[in-house]
Parts: sequence; structure tokens; C-alpha cells
Amino acid sequence: MTGRYALHWHFMEKRRNTRLDISLPCRICSPGSGSQLLSGVTENMSRGDVLVVLEGESASAELPCVGDPLLIEIDLPSNHAFGQKCMQCQATVVRVSNAAEGPASLAMRIHKMRFQSRAEADSFARETGMPLRQVVM
Repeated sequence: MTGRYALHWHFMEKRRNTRLDISLPCRICSPGSGSQLLSGVTENMSRGDVLVVLEGESASAELPCVGDPLLIEIDLPSNHAFGQKCMQCQATVVRVSNAAEGPASLAMRIHKMRFQSRAEADSFARETGMPLRQVVM
């Protein structure tokens, strides 16, 4: 497209990075309480954003609001050289769709991330009683 239509299209597109369609299991909780643990599957991800479709009981749970900070732990595919890893992220909710429109989903902007072995993450959860560790960088 050229001319004024190309300019108009440019302002409509809000994505900052290329998205990859990838389904990975994940867990989500609020960094303040950490009590309500939501589970879901990523629908797509980019360098700074993630869309998660909630599953099971999480799909009907009380959903966070736009602007709420969240912690996300995404299980990564196993690798024989490195073992099972997970990506832990601090994020903010940018869009919520409720179950009335289909499966509930959360679009989140990622602010910080780190990678950790799945065994270390599970050990932390058992020792502290907190489902996810606050990401500190």
C-alpha cells in the first residue's frame, strides 16, 4: 500500500515484534499474593509479549484486570543437553477476554525474564509454598 492508506495502516498495527504461534504450558499468578495460580497454554509469543489461553478451572476463575502485574512461568521444550527449563517473566496485563466469548485469554507485555531449570523452580515452590518466584534482575 502506498500514500495515505499505508500511513493509516501503520498506526493501526500495535505489535512491536514478530509473533510465533507456539503452544507451551504455563502458570500465572499475582506477584503480591501468589495465592491464585492460573494455568494455561501460550497461543503465541514475541520478544516482549505473550498471549495465554486459560485451561480447566482457570478458564472460569476470577481474571486479572488490564494493568495488573503478573508472574508467568512457561515450560520450555526439553533438551537432552540442558534438561527441562522454564522461562519466568514479570508481565503486565494488556488485554483480557472472558469465557463468554470463548476460552478466557490474557494478553501480557513482558518486562523482565529469566531462564531456570524446571527442577529448581519446583524445589522453590515446595520450600516456600509460593507457586512462582519473583523475577529479580
